[in-house]
Amino acid sequence: MKKQSLDTPFILLDIAKVERNIANMQAVANSAGVGLRPHGKTHKMPQFAQMQIDAGAIGITVAKVGEAEVMAEGGIQNILIAYPIVGAAKIERLVRLAQRVALTVAVDSLEAAEAISRKSAEAGTMINLLVEIDCGFKRVGIQPGQPALDLALRINELPGVELKGLLTFAGHSYDAVNEEELRAIGSDEGATVIRTAELFRKHGLSLDIVSAGSTPSAQYAALVGGITEVRPGTYIFGDLMQVKIGSHKLENCALTVKVTVISRPEQDRAVIDAGTKVFTMDGEDSPLGTGRGWVVGHPGIQVEWFTEEHGMLRLSAEEQGLKVGDTLEIIPVHCCAVINMMDEAAIIRDEAVLGIWPIAGRGKVR
Repeated sequence: MKKQSLDTPFILLDIAKVERNIANMQAVANSAGVGLRPHGKTHKMPQFAQMQIDAGAIGITVAKVGEAEVMAEGGIQNILIAYPIVGAAKIERLVRLAQRVALTVAVDSLEAAEAISRKSAEAGTMINLLVEIDCGFKRVGIQPGQPALDLALRINELPGVELKGLLTFAGHSYDAVNEEELRAIGSDEGATVIRTAELFRKHGLSLDIVSAGSTPSAQYAALVGGITEVRPGTYIFGDLMQVKIGSHKLENCALTVKVTVISRPEQDRAVIDAGTKVFTMDGEDSPLGTGRGWVVGHPGIQVEWFTEEHGMLRLSAEEQGLKVGDTLEIIPVHCCAVINMMDEAAIIRDEAVLGIWPIAGRGKVR
């Protein structure tokens, strides 16, 4: 079957570009001598996680217990949950999961660590813990230095868990305006976590893992001596958010959404069959001046605005031949958000549909 036969809206994933993106990031990690533990929140599919591992990745990162369960069901054996797991129901699932796979969890509070410890010890399991520190993003993460050390020393005394190291995330790298800023943020991300790691070691704590680096910052954080692994996610598909900050190239973006023109209400306007329930409103407008997306092969079309089920396009003079029933492909602003809106995606190579893969982690927010 050709992709032209697919109904719309439909996520299309160019597998040749995916393979190239996987290989390129693995080469970055290999060159720096660090492990690559990709974040699966982008693709949410065990098939892609396995492709990453087959290419050399040491395991997979996820955000939620539900995503970890999906990856384990798909055969992934080494999983990091880079998110505070809080609440009895989640911790019970966490313990069951630890009986099946090598499981590591990031924590930034003694309360979370103690709750995991109690249930893990009762079940006779061992769950690895990483102390997450804040390197400047101001989201989660205990403060580096003494506060992190104090937490680590307490964790080190708990049963049912083993302190394995440190983790951080420089989410503010997404605000960088050029490569120089990206480099500075990535280098500082790495240096911040390394300083705290050195403090841990001075107090007798052994660390197997010192983890940093997202798609924008990974190539720079990886070069900081002492970093053991990086955790980029979006690189596998790419999107306009990454293009804007220079961490991905437009021609390497592997995810598009196939849509259909359903209305031509005015000469310079068209409406497509996908709105915020497909593209979401996450992230800023395209850096290419085309609004909420890039229409492949049609630089004169601006994705102007969305409602829930409709996407409004503004057409330049050369694009006004567009007709009701025509189909387009659009690169979104944020691919991770789009993946979570759909149940399945088409795997494409050279216009042919190789398969329709379920997005098994879609909606796994608990």
